[in-house]
Amino acid sequence: MDITLELIQELTQNEKMMWVVGGGSVVSENNGTGIKPPEVRNGYITIEANNWHFHISEQEVDGIQFVEADSHGGLKSYYVRFSKGWDETLARCYFPNPYLDDDEKRTEFQDDKYQAFISMKDKFVGKDGVVFVERASQG
Repeated sequence: MDITLELIQELTQNEKMMWVVGGGSVVSENNGTGIKPPEVRNGYITIEANNWHFHISEQEVDGIQFVEADSHGGLKSYYVRFSKGWDETLARCYFPNPYLDDDEKRTEFQDDKYQAFISMKDKFVGKDGVVFVERASQG
């Protein structure tokens, strides 16, 4: 099985993930409520939830990065980035933030949320070119 599809299949098992499509000047943020297992047809993976869907070409994805990034307000974000080349972001899938509660309010660090990222990172990094990247804030 292609690493892209394998990873997307795992990511779509968690409705609490946030899917961000695009990476340029226009992006679409989509919560995972009602997310379904991905479907593959004619080389495209369809990712669909209750009120949104998108298609991603398996052949276009030639980079996958697990990312720990500095975020606004001194927070960190944890996500998987699917890219074409190093510069073009096709989609990102954000793990629930361990510094935020279910209402997106700042809270004490929640290790279970962090471990969800670490567990998947440890499973996939090093397979078929999947890498781990730490990104510091720009500024």
